[in-house]
Amino acid sequence: MPAGLRSLTSREKNILRLALVLALIIGLSNGIPLIREVYQERAERIERLRLDIAREQRLLEDTALWQQRRQDIDRQLQTLDARLFTGNDNAPGARPTVPVLAANIQRRVRQIAQETGVTITSTSLAESRETDDWLLVEQTLAFNLDNQNNTLDFLARLDESRPWLAVSYFSMRRTRNMYSGEITVVGFSRDNAATSAGD
Repeated sequence: MPAGLRSLTSREKNILRLALVLALIIGLSNGIPLIREVYQERAERIERLRLDIAREQRLLEDTALWQQRRQDIDRQLQTLDARLFTGNDNAPGARPTVPVLAANIQRRVRQIAQETGVTITSTSLAESRETDDWLLVEQTLAFNLDNQNNTLDFLARLDESRPWLAVSYFSMRRTRNMYSGEITVVGFSRDNAATSAGD
């Protein structure tokens, strides 16, 4: 025990002990909230870091998702491009004119008809619609066939055709030992220059 404390009376020692206890109580009463505040700030920083990490992980996942979506859209555009009629004898690379597109549609339908045992007997005047950079041409054709089973093959081949020929109307009736009918097919084209400008 230090010499200064030995010279104290027991009453002074008790007062000193009481003062130390009070100082300790005051220190704890002030120190505990401070420690709690420091701990809470640390917990909040950790939580913010966790949220930042989670956000970064979501962004990384979203990046991969958006890249996949972009690739899917690019594939769909390539598939769409393969289904469109393109080219014009007068201006290669440009959208075909209505007469050129109608002639291409007729030629393709006649080719598929010949391959599937269907005879095209007549064609009507083509109808067209234009919107923005798109051109749609409808062509109605009359046909004959002697075996109705050829009809499904004919329609399936039109649907699989590249460029694509959509069927918007179909009718067929039997007359004696032959079948006759009408079919309306639709071909699509888009201005390549506009497509390139949009990319």
